[in-house]
This record gives sequence, structure tokens and C-alpha cells, in this order.
Amino acid sequence: MNKPLIALMLGLPLTTAAVAAPPATSTTALETLLACKAGSDFTEAQVEQAFHAAGLSRDPGSVFEPKGKPVALFGGTVASADVSISRPYKSLHVYLQGVDHQRLARSWGVTTVNDAAETEAPSYLKKIDATHTLHVGAGDDYEGYSAAVTCLIEG
Repeated sequence: MNKPLIALMLGLPLTTAAVAAPPATSTTALETLLACKAGSDFTEAQVEQAFHAAGLSRDPGSVFEPKGKPVALFGGTVASADVSISRPYKSLHVYLQGVDHQRLARSWGVTTVNDAAETEAPSYLKKIDATHTLHVGAGDDYEGYSAAVTCLIEG
């Protein structure tokens, strides 16, 4: 039985600590970076720290992959991830398995078809502000992912 219910039944005062938010998950920092909020920024070190906290490790090919157990993210699992920082662009990519890219795009309001994407199914983008763009890409069965999420920062 949970503490708020016990306190209510016994007529005890309920403190805010008893109803505090649940603890952050290991993917919280990564999810925050991928949200690509207006004005947000990241360094390569911050992204790498978020990857490690989520359970991703760098492979010799410089991409990050799950080691040990699968990393759950956005209703699927992470196949791989990478970060690229080269003036004037910064980009953070996560490739997912088991996620419908169109459902994911709709859930975030990313509905503009990306005509420049070279994917079999439509890929989508959303211009967040003058420098931030969120991309939700169609999967590539050959590469082993069903959706790709990218936060691109220009400038």
C-alpha cells in the first residue's frame, strides 16, 4: 500500500516528500537532449555522459551501442547512437528498433515531410526555432533500425 493512502486512512499529515516525483531514469538526460527544445545546447562531453548513463558504450567505430542489456527509449530499444559536432552544426542521433517512426513523429507534432531525406518511407522534421530542428526518420531494415531521432542545432 502506498504512503499517501496510509496517511489518508490514518488521518496523518501528508508531507510533500511522500508524493514527490518518481526518481529520474537512466535515460532522462538523453531524452532531454533529444527533445531539441528551443535554446537548448550540448557539448560532446554532455552527450557522451548521457549515453553512458543510459547504458550505451562507444564501439571502436565511434558509435555508441547498448552493452549488456537493451536500452529502452521512446517505446523501443536503442540500436545505436552518435553525436557529431563540427561548426556550424551539432547533431545528436539515436537509432531505434521496435518503434513506428510515423507514430513517434505524430506524438511529438513532427509532421512536415522531409523531402530531402533519402528514405523509402516518409521521414519528418520540425523546425523548433531558427537554430533547432527535430528530425524523425524512417527506419532502414538493412542498417537494423525502425526509426531515427535527430536533434540538429545550427550556428
